Amino acid sequence: MNTPNSLDSTPSNGISVQAPSKQDLVKSGENDKAPAMRLSVNNRRYWEGRLYRAFYVRDGERFMVPEYYVKLNHAGKRRGFNLGSSNKEVAAEKAREISNYLKANGWDATLEKYSPTVTRTALNPTVAEFLAEVERTAGLKARTFHRYAMYFRSIVAHIAGIKDKEGSRYDYRTGGRDEWIAKVNAITLDAVTPEAVADWKADYLSRAGNDALRQTKTARAFNAVLRSAKSLFSSRIISADNFRVRVPKFKTRDSQNGEREIYWFENLSFEKCGSMKFSPPEGLTYQSLIIAARRELREKQPDAYLLLLLCLCAGLRRAEADVLKWDQIHYGAASGDCFINIEANEFIQPKHGSGGRVYAEPELLKELIAFKARVGGGFVVNSHLAWKATIHFRYRCKAHWAVLNAWLGQKGITDRKKIHTLRKMSGDAITKSQGIYAASAQLRHSNLQVTTKHYTDPRQQAPLLVTGLLMDKPVKVVAKDEADAIIDQISKLPRKSVNKILKVLKKMNAKPRASKAAKAMAKRSVQLAA
Repeated sequence: MNTPNSLDSTPSNGISVQAPSKQDLVKSGENDKAPAMRLSVNNRRYWEGRLYRAFYVRDGERFMVPEYYVKLNHAGKRRGFNLGSSNKEVAAEKAREISNYLKANGWDATLEKYSPTVTRTALNPTVAEFLAEVERTAGLKARTFHRYAMYFRSIVAHIAGIKDKEGSRYDYRTGGRDEWIAKVNAITLDAVTPEAVADWKADYLSRAGNDALRQTKTARAFNAVLRSAKSLFSSRIISADNFRVRVPKFKTRDSQNGEREIYWFENLSFEKCGSMKFSPPEGLTYQSLIIAARRELREKQPDAYLLLLLCLCAGLRRAEADVLKWDQIHYGAASGDCFINIEANEFIQPKHGSGGRVYAEPELLKELIAFKARVGGGFVVNSHLAWKATIHFRYRCKAHWAVLNAWLGQKGITDRKKIHTLRKMSGDAITKSQGIYAASAQLRHSNLQVTTKHYTDPRQQAPLLVTGLLMDKPVKVVAKDEADAIIDQISKLPRKSVNKILKVLKKMNAKPRASKAAKAMAKRSVQLAA
């Protein structure tokens, strides 16, 4: 006897319907109890109880897809279908229609009719097919996807032996880049084996030679390439229900678990690349830099001056300062509520969803607003270039950034990313004055670990005390706990006795040969008595 409402039963039409899990129903807001009575598989209400809504996560925020979905099992395969309607009754009718068609015609005809974009799972996809599927399903920002794909193609090109003739992969104008990409896109994923990427890693790291500094830089660059390429293969992407490309796995020997299957990157480890702690440029402080900029740039290069204030004094990222608008600056002179509001708009999406308020001193905002009448328009910084959406980095204030970059080089900043050094100097100064937590909040890092990786709070340093020990005649130093106990005992004595002790201590402190320990004891005792 068929029991259609049971998960392990097979309805009379020969198709097993995959009911949504309780977790799926809770997440989609469809946690209604199924009807107590048993319904026919051809009954619309039967299908209403098996619908669910999918969701996706972007920048840490979850978004619900409005259309309903249903999962169907047939001939040992399972697949979800987008029913194309947010109306439950209409979606249930569509689910019943697909189910009946699947029984009569099989998977290929059903997928071709109801999922025309891809009719079957690609078992050995090319790089082009894989990247197209990631772009279609992952919901990555265009610029992020472009960077990930670029790094992955560079790995594939090395493995396949595709040479870059005199930088042709960067030739956008005469077709060299298109030709290089076409060759890489034709390679199948089964060529990217664990052994091949291990050889790629060894070759990549060997470029550094024996230069220790270059080895560190090469290790960091390698980690960036590997991290970006692996991001395309995250379980969130390739294990999604609507991902229709099969990523190959490769057999490997495991001393503990025997033979197992792995993806190409699972045995590839990141490199240790030393400390990432920021050290300010020698002999340069943020105070001296602001004073010099006001004297040298404010009148001659006002746009470069504004960009410096935004990156150094407010700690904005380069892309954020490039398209900052006047309506994002809130100057509450009376209330003291002064901040810059970094938010997603038509020009920018904050990195990792790191939007929010960037608090600033009233004096800074007052200085910025002083240029508003001269600048005009909606942007804080003028530019002859209009904003343009691109998948690569293109700054509308390109000319002003070049001026500022050259000026910073003259002031002694030698880092490759001189503009970003301004933001780091801001974070370093806040860490030293306000602590690591305040710096993390002001810089809008995704978590505290990012901040502690780059900055050191000097108040958390605990040097070993060696005062009085590194001398020809070591001085006995009274431990702090012992000194506190002595002072506590003195404080409990009668006033006359304390006065006598203080007189003795004052005489000891006046003697030029008095020990440092005695002088320290005298100073603390005098302070206590006062």
